[in-house]
Amino acid sequence: MITSRGKKMRGKNKGPHSDSIADPFDNASIEKLKSAIAPLVHVHKGTILQQSLPGLRDCVILLKPPTVQKSLLERIEGLPSTFEFEYKVALISVHPYLFLRYHSTETQKFEIDQDVLEASRLNPNEGVKTRFVMELVRLCVANNEKVLIFSQYIQPLELIKDQLVAIFNWVDGKQVFTMQGKLDQKQRQTWINLFNDPQSEVKVMLASTKCCSEGINLIGASRIVLLDVVWNPSVERQAISRAYRLGQKKVVYTYHLMTSGTTEGDKYCRQAQKDRLSELVFTSSLNEIENQKKPEAGIEDTILEEMVDHAKLKDMFEKIINQPKDKNLIETFGLTS
Repeated sequence: MITSRGKKMRGKNKGPHSDSIADPFDNASIEKLKSAIAPLVHVHKGTILQQSLPGLRDCVILLKPPTVQKSLLERIEGLPSTFEFEYKVALISVHPYLFLRYHSTETQKFEIDQDVLEASRLNPNEGVKTRFVMELVRLCVANNEKVLIFSQYIQPLELIKDQLVAIFNWVDGKQVFTMQGKLDQKQRQTWINLFNDPQSEVKVMLASTKCCSEGINLIGASRIVLLDVVWNPSVERQAISRAYRLGQKKVVYTYHLMTSGTTEGDKYCRQAQKDRLSELVFTSSLNEIENQKKPEAGIEDTILEEMVDHAKLKDMFEKIINQPKDKNLIETFGLTS
């Protein structure tokens, strides 16, 4: 069984909203709001998915960045907590080369060797999230499972596509597809059909979170990787629901990847609080919430277990949290409450 492990996250650069995370739940106010909206709102619980599908296993994985990536993240720590800062963190947390895709002229400002970053482009081991993705894909292909990888940004998807093509000798548009907004409707549907066909050669779908948030059926995937953290929990749910939907024949495993020493843990805690608050408002009782969120018995992630136990891979894992939104994430991530 995988358990939480490792050191606590640093509490720096917690985001643009406040210096700490406070408990937003006031039972009296929540009950008052529920009473006010009860005559006007009908809530669809979606229990048909739990009754009809093999299962959903969710986990947060906190990863330890290698030297160059860690150094670059530390150098941008002093920047103001703005959306631009979040964008930089999201890119660098995947792979240090992506800093050049943001603004290569800033390499001198941060005393960064641009040639080193350029040389690292096709080396997934230089970025802890790309390293995780490559090893996950390797094991999933051997296990005849397909992988769906989401990001808010196109640059990480393009980089991972290039690395997959280079490492596995794949062909772009054959074994790996990239789904983004500029793709025309006919091509999009062709790729969806191929991805969902268990006999096709397609192994990985790289998808824009915004482009593939609703209405797309990607039940060919049984593994979902979320490369970055979004503020809106419904966006995350919509992404997961591309694979965890009627017609899915396998257990779906989701991986929320976060890089240690960044603001991603704080951001995810805030997202989880929003999710929890929504459930309190739109669910009749705490018992109902616990029954809805109770993980399916007997679902173990043998692929992740193999990665964690592998002598050459276990060094990148700092903490793994199964069914994260059932837990006190503020305490788990070591953030100020």
